[in-house]
Amino acid sequence: MKRYQIYIFDLDGTLTDTIVPWLDIFREGLQLHNITPPDDQTLSKHTHRWEQMLELGLPESKLDDFIKFAHQAAHERLPKSALHAGAYEMLEALKNHGKQIGIFSTMDRAMFEPVIKYRNLTPLADALVAGNDVPRRKPEPDGILKVLTDLGISKKDYDQVVYIGDKDTDIQAAHNAGVDGVLYYPAAHQLFYDLEELKVHKPEGIITDWQELVASLE
Repeated sequence: MKRYQIYIFDLDGTLTDTIVPWLDIFREGLQLHNITPPDDQTLSKHTHRWEQMLELGLPESKLDDFIKFAHQAAHERLPKSALHAGAYEMLEALKNHGKQIGIFSTMDRAMFEPVIKYRNLTPLADALVAGNDVPRRKPEPDGILKVLTDLGISKKDYDQVVYIGDKDTDIQAAHNAGVDGVLYYPAAHQLFYDLEELKVHKPEGIITDWQELVASLE
């Protein structure tokens, strides 16, 4: 993997192992409205925006109720979700090598902050941006660009920046921001996300274990 000076990470599903809790939340939310959820792989493709629940049969009149349930469940369950194996040690290694670290997640700040606090990520991150800190969500580049602004990174140095995430929208957002996008694809995600579909978006690299990133620093 190429070395960079600025490493920006998605949080939900990338640093934290939250794919199963989120699928449970979406599944339960649909069932509350008497809708049979699809299989996990199909459901995982409908978790980028709340409105995608309408494609699965949720009436538009029930969307606000669904979102309210999902927020409440996420507040209760996500802050204590485990980090992916080696994630914290990888962030420490980056810090020890003098790299700048940003975290940008589509999660609203009300959910974002408890996760950051519970996992003690603030000392390791130089910039923290939540989904509702910017006007547009991924795959738009707004969040990544805000991290770069907060870090004081000029456009001429964008070749030293990488955004690492686990979904197609992460790679798209990186490219839309004009920086490299690297896909995090651990074994746990291989049941839900099709690698060939993700590779269509041309990530600059694919990581299956955080030790691969640490090794690239040596």
